[in-house]
Amino acid sequence: MSHPSAGRSEELPLFPLGTVLVPGMRLSLHVFEPRYRQLVADLLGGEGARAPEFGVVALRQGWEVGELKDVYGVGTTARVTDVLPHTDGQCDLSAVGDRRFVIESLDTGSHPYLVATVRRLPETDGALKPGAVAAVRRALEAHLQALDELDIEFTEQRSELSTPVDAQELSYAVANLVSLPLSDRQTLLATPDTATRLSCARSVLRRETELLRTLQAVPATAATFRTDFGSS
Repeated sequence: MSHPSAGRSEELPLFPLGTVLVPGMRLSLHVFEPRYRQLVADLLGGEGARAPEFGVVALRQGWEVGELKDVYGVGTTARVTDVLPHTDGQCDLSAVGDRRFVIESLDTGSHPYLVATVRRLPETDGALKPGAVAAVRRALEAHLQALDELDIEFTEQRSELSTPVDAQELSYAVANLVSLPLSDRQTLLATPDTATRLSCARSVLRRETELLRTLQAVPATAATFRTDFGSS
């Protein structure tokens, strides 16, 4: 399947969320607000051989977007894999994170939903050091063990993390951990290459694991409470 090339500007409909989507990770949404129902209808009614896609960007705060400063500048495209419609017009949507992008401008007026001009970002390895993957793996296992000791369940994510992954997949798997603060997950997403992302991931995991063991609690994030597309 072909992809738009990195570096070329294009328009993309956006779902602003209280969480971070990373490449390769699954996303499930219950869509019931009229403007997002329209977005899904427009996606499914579009032309082209590729699967419908939209962009996911994390909100800096709140649930409404009016200006570029309201959302983080780097997001991820989400490729639609399934839509389950309901008789009342709502739907359940499944998608998977695909490509990172940077927002160049926002259009808040031409559609009921948010549209952005974006530029897709390249994926590069950077200067990967021997042992970097193993070091992040050890830090990740220590973090998951600390969560287990607090009886905090991340069953679905643990299943994803237990499968063999390469350096890039591992770096994004850490960025997908909902036990990490949203700002750290966003920083990992925006990091330009895999080597730097792995280095940052190791530092974040070690810090958060120490906090877990000291405070005996995990930070509550907006993602914990918001999994649908909300009331008008």
